[in-house]
Amino acid sequence: MNDSLGSLFLHSGHGEETPTAITAPEDHTTFRLAQLIILLAEVAPADVKGLDLERIGYYDFFAANPFAMIEEANVRDRARLHRASFDESQLSYASTGSRFANRRQRLQHDLSLLVAYDLVVPRGGGFGSTERGAEIADRFSALYADQYRESVRVVHQHLKRLSEPQLAASARRWLRTPSLVLDLYGVSAGDPDGSDAVTGLQNNQGDPNGR
Repeated sequence: MNDSLGSLFLHSGHGEETPTAITAPEDHTTFRLAQLIILLAEVAPADVKGLDLERIGYYDFFAANPFAMIEEANVRDRARLHRASFDESQLSYASTGSRFANRRQRLQHDLSLLVAYDLVVPRGGGFGSTERGAEIADRFSALYADQYRESVRVVHQHLKRLSEPQLAASARRWLRTPSLVLDLYGVSAGDPDGSDAVTGLQNNQGDPNGR
């Protein structure tokens, strides 16, 4: 695990395999895992209450695509993101909703892997970084790792102030496709807060494949 993640962020920033076709970075599991390790080390370290699955999904997407939520009037934060080499042209806003849905559908599997590797742990009704996870995150030294950390901090500054209903409403506005936000975890009417999905993930934490 360490070698695989190291191939992404520790040194050159390149993966171990040469892709035969052009794919988005988030299509690679190792890349997504490394982002989640950094994200949770920043916003849910070992001494802080974990984030629930729903909130992690929003953080995960918007930290990777911060211009989807940082409005033009927010000159200061947009300047921070530009200094971190994020660019509005990196995101096709017409496909924002579908990209969000695709990323969220992978989230449970990715968290299961990190729990199995003892880099993330169920905590406080959600998930947070372990000390080992924080150590791994600190070892990421590629330029993109630092750029991504800055984006996480900008996004966290905005989202931490929002209640769950406020966050959901804001995400619907930013994504411009409300229907794609719903039912991504198979949440039923009898489980409106998604707690069954979280419980299921916690129960499968010992097996990276969820068996």
